[in-house]
Amino acid sequence: MIKIAGAALILSVSFLFGLQQKQRLWEHVKQLVGCKEMLFMLSGEMSYAKAPLLEAFRHISSRGKEPFGSFLEEVAKELETKQDQPLPEIWRDVLNRQRNKFCFSQEEFGLLESLGDNFGYLDVQMQLNHLSLCMQQLDAKIVQAQGELAAKQKLYQYLSVMCGLFFILILL
Repeated sequence: MIKIAGAALILSVSFLFGLQQKQRLWEHVKQLVGCKEMLFMLSGEMSYAKAPLLEAFRHISSRGKEPFGSFLEEVAKELETKQDQPLPEIWRDVLNRQRNKFCFSQEEFGLLESLGDNFGYLDVQMQLNHLSLCMQQLDAKIVQAQGELAAKQKLYQYLSVMCGLFFILILL
């Protein structure tokens, strides 16, 4: 009886592990789309509203999805308090402090880091062009992540259950 309960527990844990991995894949795609939405809103604030970056960050942070809303809010706060520090440096510092909130690969995180490098010293048109380039790169990342989503979801689910069954067979 104890063996059956242990086997059921192992199988349940392995199934839940597969579900957790599937959820991480969904969160990754969701955050990529959220990042593109943030860039799109920022582009609109800069081009149509002609808002300064501090005001644009504050406005988007109140409407943006997490983790981007809290990220932009913290960047805006630091811009107010550390006026002697350049914006790219503030952007990178806040991004590194909040790194664990993002489900990005190293390359995707680097794209977000490089975005901040072009704020504050280029003219508005150059900043908008850079935002447009970043959105195009994010589009490619989103398509790639969505393509991997279907295949990897099934793989994680089956592999986790099979590993659980294998572990049960070894213990029995």
